[in-house]
Amino acid sequence: MVIALIPARGGSKGVLRKNVRQVGGRPLVAHSLQAALDSEVVDEVYLSSEDAEILAVGRGQGVRLHTRSPAAASDMATANDVVNDFLAALPTSVVDADPFIVFLQPTSPLRTGKDIDAAFALLEQSRAELCVSVLELSKTPFKAFSIDGAGRLQSLFGEEMTNANRQALPKVYYPNGAIYIFPLRSFVDKGGFPSNGAVPYVMSERRSIDVDSEEDLEAVEQLCRKN
Repeated sequence: MVIALIPARGGSKGVLRKNVRQVGGRPLVAHSLQAALDSEVVDEVYLSSEDAEILAVGRGQGVRLHTRSPAAASDMATANDVVNDFLAALPTSVVDADPFIVFLQPTSPLRTGKDIDAAFALLEQSRAELCVSVLELSKTPFKAFSIDGAGRLQSLFGEEMTNANRQALPKVYYPNGAIYIFPLRSFVDKGGFPSNGAVPYVMSERRSIDVDSEEDLEAVEQLCRKN
């Protein structure tokens, strides 16, 4: 069994009412809901929110609704809190079945149902249990410095790294927030999102926009117009 969970609270700070802002002719959260509905591997789609307007979007798309608790919808709540709040509401029979959870943040509207299916295909091919979508970084952190208490630069990974040719350094990837796949039991046992040992689903920079500002919204809008 595969359950898609889309977390969307109403009290976003960076962009007011972000999850219901119109992008490409529909609310931002609707893009992630549709991606889950379009997936051939997802069995059930849940929207978690404390906000009536956001829940109404999910109702209009025919997904299952989870009314998030006030604690899990606060400014201090983490993604772990959101998932735990959702899991606590699932029937014991579903929890015992240990379904896969596909965590789809609405701030990644350019991820599609085909991406979700491709990520699951990677899981099957690699015989892994975890998958995280990532973006290859254009600048390597191996050449990065911190500043010590005396105000002097100190290489994070040693001077041999800062002096190395960029081409000789390992490629580095960063989670883009679009897709997290994990068995329910792995999350419970870990006490949070498991990631080490996950198979990477690599996405392009263009489709890895994580909406956190008005500029991000405009960038997504422009890409939607081109498509």
